[in-house]
Amino acid sequence: MRLSVIIPIYGVERFIERCARSVMEQDYPDKEIIFVDDASPDASMTVLKRVLADYPEQEVTLLSHSQNRGLAAARQTGLEAAGGDYIVSLDSDDYLERNALTLLARKAEETGADMVGMDCWFEWNDNRSLYRGQWTEDAKAYSRLLLSGATLPGVCLHMIRRDLYRRTQLQPIEGLNSGEDYVLTPRLSWSANRIAHVEQPLYHYTQTNTGSIVHSPSETHIRQIVRVVEILTDFFGGKPECADALRAGQWLKKTDLMMRVARKDYVLADTMPAKLPVAVDTMSMPQRLAAPLVAHRRWTLLWLYSRSFNGLLELIQILKGRRKKC
Repeated sequence: MRLSVIIPIYGVERFIERCARSVMEQDYPDKEIIFVDDASPDASMTVLKRVLADYPEQEVTLLSHSQNRGLAAARQTGLEAAGGDYIVSLDSDDYLERNALTLLARKAEETGADMVGMDCWFEWNDNRSLYRGQWTEDAKAYSRLLLSGATLPGVCLHMIRRDLYRRTQLQPIEGLNSGEDYVLTPRLSWSANRIAHVEQPLYHYTQTNTGSIVHSPSETHIRQIVRVVEILTDFFGGKPECADALRAGQWLKKTDLMMRVARKDYVLADTMPAKLPVAVDTMSMPQRLAAPLVAHRRWTLLWLYSRSFNGLLELIQILKGRRKKC
């Protein structure tokens, strides 16, 4: 079984060596490694090429964009070049356990699943926390879990059969670089034959790459997230068995977004579809408190609440030495 590992590169000078070595030193032999330089403005590619020189025996493909096109486009470029039976996506500021590919491939061979998930570590400067999502072998039930927000939809947390992309004609959507995993993984899962899961944290998800958690999303980010939910609403809206999961996902995304945007952007963020009544099943407690304010457009109260909450959370994160990745 051949695996294709796709790694987009952009602005990761500080992280790319660790990422690249974690892939080069995998103990699984039948793999191709595809790096896609998305016109990175820093020295990421210089560092990468220096690292690659230490592994002349590895099969590596270096692709590049003449101009920055975004994460989704970089992943699509990698997909078009991939020849493996399964696709493993890896963000270039993250890294894998040394036996990750072996364990994922073994599970795929044992089960024949179209998608094989894994647990992960969320990592900050000096500490980390284990994340275990909810899993089921039933692909449509798993799709509903992803859609509702009950488990993380990260493409990087799933090894996906390349033929599933072909059969469904689904792919990363260029221009949608916020919520790009959320718009893709639930739809892929809906058409999968079955889901498998390696019950070990094989993926290290770095949380210290830039930014404050209270930084307001840009209008571009907001429009992308709204578009993501619109696409999912179109895809799952005609499936009665998905109604509850879709509503939960809509309200989770809308409330989360409304708690982070600047007050001037409330009207734009409010264009995100969300069917009443409010669904809070997959929300955190702070989100549950904010959801009625979002639903009834109590903008002043929402602004006061979200600024207070985010300020407190930012202070806690600073005290813990943590920064959330944008």
